[in-house]
Amino acid sequence: MNIFEVLKRGNVRNEEYFSSSLSVVLNENPELTSFLINKIFGTDVHLEEEDYEVVLEESFEEGRIDIVIKSLSSNIYIENKISADLGENQLERYSNYIRQRQNNAKLILLSRDYIEDPIIKECTDEYLFWSELYQMIEEFLVRYSDKIKKNKNGKVYLITRFLEFLRGKNMSDEKVSWEYYGGLKSFLNLLNMIQSVLKRLQKEDLIKEVSKKNIGIDYAGCYIRKSEGYNSWDFWVGINYSSPEKLYFEFLEKFIVKCKDTESFEKMPKSPDDDPSKILDFDEIYFLAFSKEQQKKAIYDFVKESLEYSSKICAGT
Repeated sequence: MNIFEVLKRGNVRNEEYFSSSLSVVLNENPELTSFLINKIFGTDVHLEEEDYEVVLEESFEEGRIDIVIKSLSSNIYIENKISADLGENQLERYSNYIRQRQNNAKLILLSRDYIEDPIIKECTDEYLFWSELYQMIEEFLVRYSDKIKKNKNGKVYLITRFLEFLRGKNMSDEKVSWEYYGGLKSFLNLLNMIQSVLKRLQKEDLIKEVSKKNIGIDYAGCYIRKSEGYNSWDFWVGINYSSPEKLYFEFLEKFIVKCKDTESFEKMPKSPDDDPSKILDFDEIYFLAFSKEQQKKAIYDFVKESLEYSSKICAGT
């Protein structure tokens, strides 16, 4: 398993997780940190380990900035966005705070997806996508890996694993390969199969309501309501793009609150959204080798067993 996967423990939000991982890489690699600063701002900085430090979550009265690269020449502040939008006046507050502290400090907005807001140009010195940062780190590794390998092979290993981690989380621009056509169709087939299974379970009166297919930035699947007369969804069934080999049956907060045995949820595996979940690992059951009917049955059995488990823990038995 990738070292950056292992580092995630507890209910850590995605933004905190990625910020922490990036800060480790920057803090341990002055050559890379110098390269990125020069690449982004067109400077000629050459940092040594004693010249700088990387600080996570610098708090001040009106907010908290995710990463700060502190050096004698200039501080560089990085606000990281993975799935959340910008808060109200967030960049204005951060920009004012930074300019008051240091005239030549820089503010970078780093996001996975495009954020449309005219204030970005006014308040930041650079706006980068994670995929662009990935390309820069990859370029550094290609150009300088042989040089730093001589005495610092561990640093090359760390950067390589970080790039691997970002690829696994769909945070990079990769070549669109021949698998694209069949892969997209298989993805839609899986969603249709999930929807078909949930409709069958609804006919069997094991669930009361199913949402239409939801295809979001990070996930795709359907919401389920188990009982009538309740406004919120109880469960979600679907896949997360960061781990497409797993089907998640997530227990949502409103359902958990209704149950007597809430401690059971704390012991359950968590989804990428940190919801307690039952998980069907396609690799473990050789799902892709099944026939269509076998695949549908595997999903049906998994969801039905998860529903039965939900009844059991909600009854406190």
